[in-house]
Formats: sequence, C-alpha cells, structure tokens
Amino acid sequence: MSELRIFGIALAILGAVAAAFPNWFGLFTGAPEAPTDAYEAIERRVRGGMLFGVGLCFIAVTALRPWSTSIPTAVFYFMTGALAARLLGLLVHGPVTKQWLWVVVEAVVMALAAFWLWRWGGAVTCEP
Repeated sequence: MSELRIFGIALAILGAVAAAFPNWFGLFTGAPEAPTDAYEAIERRVRGGMLFGVGLCFIAVTALRPWSTSIPTAVFYFMTGALAARLLGLLVHGPVTKQWLWVVVEAVVMALAAFWLWRWGGAVTCEP
C-alpha cells in the first residue's frame, strides 16, 4: 500500500469523525462554540465531510494521468464526502430548505462526474 493511500485513509477517518462530532474539531469545522442555527450546524459537519472526501480522493486516484479520469474521479469522491456529511447533518439537525438545495447541487455534480467516467471509458479501479 502506498504512502498516499495510507495518508488518504488517515484523512478519511479524521474527516468522518469531524463530520460526526464537529465540536471536537474546531480547527477544521469552525469556531468551537455552539452554532446559532441548524444551517450553520450542518455546514460545520460538511467541512468535516470535505476532509473525508479529500481522503477518499487520495485513496481512489492512484495516478494523475490521464487527466480525463483522475479529475472526474477526484470530483466525484470529494462531493461524496460533502454529500454524506450534509445528509448526516440533515438527519441530526432536521430539514433546512437551503440545505436540500445544496444536496441537489452536489448530487448533480456527482452525476456529471460519473457520467463523464462512464461515457469516456474511465473506470475507477483499485490496484494492489
């Protein structure tokens, strides 16, 4: 296993914990004091989810070239982390209309990246 994948696993674990417990990670998620409303509370979880997504990118992208597969793969996994944290926040803090708009935007970006990979032959493979 390469050093970048080990680094990616560590980032993914740190991001998942930061998304689940945003108050523990004030450096990544914002100020340590309690958020004022549900929207801000969910956004703090999303910051941890973005760290989770960066970790997934390091795990999934094994080579930068060809760019036509590495960039959409990175976008897909980055959005996966943000979307997972946003959905977790919606479950914990309750529905916020503006957050559902962000869910749709992130899902569309993920779908576009997946379509790019499907249409132009980029398969996400994990090599040992």
